[in-house]
Amino acid sequence: MSSSTVRKAPKDPAGPSAPTAAPAPPPPAPALHPPAAVLDAKIPSGALEKKWERHKFESKLINPANRRKYEIIVVGSGLAGASAAASLAEMGYKVKCFCYQDSPRRAHSIAAQGGINAAKNYQNDGDSVFRLFYDTIKGGDFRSREANVYRLAEVSAAIIDQCVAQGVPFAREYGGLLANRSFGGAQVSRTFYARGQTGQQLLLGAYSALCRQIAEGSVTMYPRTEMLDLVLVDGHAKGIVVRDMVTGAITSHAGDCVLLCTGGYGNVFYLSTNAKGCNVTASYRAYKRGALFANPCYTQIHPTCIPQAGEYQSKLTLMSESLRNDGPAKSPRATATITSSASIRALEISRRGTSRRARRRKRAMMAAAWAPAVSASTWTSRTPSSASEKGASASATAISSTCITRSPGKMPTRCRCASIPRCTTPWAASGWTTI
Repeated sequence: MSSSTVRKAPKDPAGPSAPTAAPAPPPPAPALHPPAAVLDAKIPSGALEKKWERHKFESKLINPANRRKYEIIVVGSGLAGASAAASLAEMGYKVKCFCYQDSPRRAHSIAAQGGINAAKNYQNDGDSVFRLFYDTIKGGDFRSREANVYRLAEVSAAIIDQCVAQGVPFAREYGGLLANRSFGGAQVSRTFYARGQTGQQLLLGAYSALCRQIAEGSVTMYPRTEMLDLVLVDGHAKGIVVRDMVTGAITSHAGDCVLLCTGGYGNVFYLSTNAKGCNVTASYRAYKRGALFANPCYTQIHPTCIPQAGEYQSKLTLMSESLRNDGPAKSPRATATITSSASIRALEISRRGTSRRARRRKRAMMAAAWAPAVSASTWTSRTPSSASEKGASASATAISSTCITRSPGKMPTRCRCASIPRCTTPWAASGWTTI
């Protein structure tokens, strides 16, 4: 049939054929990449040093007599949650505080050891708000929001005063003044600490302030309660849905605003000494409701964390950040092997840079320990190399072949060839990736 032939439609036996309507155009194909939402950090305009001072002055104030009309929901009872709940209740607001632990004292903030920085310049070594701001920006590879970091540096001194007022027993000099030490790669002494229990003492101070407000009736505490969902009204968080972890009952709570003080989620990384509850569940539930993540991967982990070397270790080992400052100067073994100039050069690197170098060195040491210097072909069919292995020669190949069944991307904690005195299987040759 030629291209000019026209085929007529058959007639309807019930009557004359009606004109057929033109077919509807197909719906447009969905976009492969939907337009990204605008990420607005709500940072005030103006000069860096005056942003937040001007913003606070221009913000509307709430009369103390009217604060009791507002109810605030705080999710989390660590240092951020307990301090926020206690401070807001002290101002006159009604507060509901939720946590999944059986007590706020079991929050993971208790695990912090090193100290807390503040630009008080007690040591008179040139510290200032701007220097703390610069060191923090530099330690974050210049990826942090400058306005927020400057605000953090501004309020750092007031945070120390608040902690002292709550009874935190910071270390003190002989004359009674608060002591400082250099910590985390900083070139000045600005770290306030309480031995190796800084996080525990800070949490106990915040917890005592929270208990005072609970006793006065300003704060209602909900322990053993897990947040399930976030309630939005006209795009604003106005409540949460929670589950009682003891009875399983699901309830909802309404408020005028919601504070998510749920901490970090370092367990999304392989090497982390955070508690198992430090996951991303609460933040992810807010994300599903429209909250935006500026940089989800930029959360606190410990790159100087050492994996388990065997079954005799129950958990990971963390290299203290104090090793990057006070360690080399006071350790006899370190001073015998590390020159003075090398130690000083290491200390003048930012926190992130020092951690990155320590991680590279650690990875090289672990690779040398787990990958013996043998050819890559020996992992498929190995031969016993000593008299003690002769008895296992029948199953040597089978045992060695099981090494490649371990999960990719994870550093082995125990070799499956443990029955043989020495496993010569190079783990790098079997497709594993280094951490």
